[in-house]
Amino acid sequence: MVELDEALARIQSADTENFVELVRTSGLDPASDFRFANFEGMDFSNCKLRGFDFTGCDFTNAVIGNADFRGSIIEGAKFPNNFSPWSRVDPKLLLQKRKAIVAAMSSQLQENLAKTSQAMYQSTDGQKRIACTISKRYDSRTPYWYAYHPKWDDFLKEGAEGYFVLGCMDLNVAFSIPRSIINRIRYDLHVSKTEKSQYWHVHIGEPTDGEYVLVIPHKSNVSLKPYELLI
Repeated sequence: MVELDEALARIQSADTENFVELVRTSGLDPASDFRFANFEGMDFSNCKLRGFDFTGCDFTNAVIGNADFRGSIIEGAKFPNNFSPWSRVDPKLLLQKRKAIVAAMSSQLQENLAKTSQAMYQSTDGQKRIACTISKRYDSRTPYWYAYHPKWDDFLKEGAEGYFVLGCMDLNVAFSIPRSIINRIRYDLHVSKTEKSQYWHVHIGEPTDGEYVLVIPHKSNVSLKPYELLI
């Protein structure tokens, strides 16, 4: 297990965000090397996990996002509450939503935003930047769940304007939150942390129909009305 822990640490610190791509380059065997692993702090967003054996694995403190577990073995695996590994969003619809959000942000910022990674985009001169992440709607008190990664924060703060943009699959609005706002509240959020990595848990609540807030544990929630972006 020491070798697996070391490999997971290398995966978490690498530049690419796709877990499957990282595994392919790590030399690990998806069919045998991940049984009973603890994936705390790992991001599986949008990964296609066919062929992986996740028997007995712990995903409770991982970012699951729109991961596709079809064709994988998950016997005895633990997942976050209210998450079903077989319930996912069509990747084509997810891509369409992301393109629509980036186009809306490009229009708002009056700059063409070019992709630098799956989540990160910037203007030609690098002065306007966004980190965009998308959630489906969950049947829970906080219907939209996200992660905010330190590497996204580092990327945003290097520009003159930086925005953490939250998309919701079933809404025609996204929420474009200035990095200054996220930076002010992130240390009040729940965090998943390992020796090598961490991320903050970001949840959107809907206290009344059509009203959306950032949920801040043990403090007043933050209205998202000022940050609505029509898409």
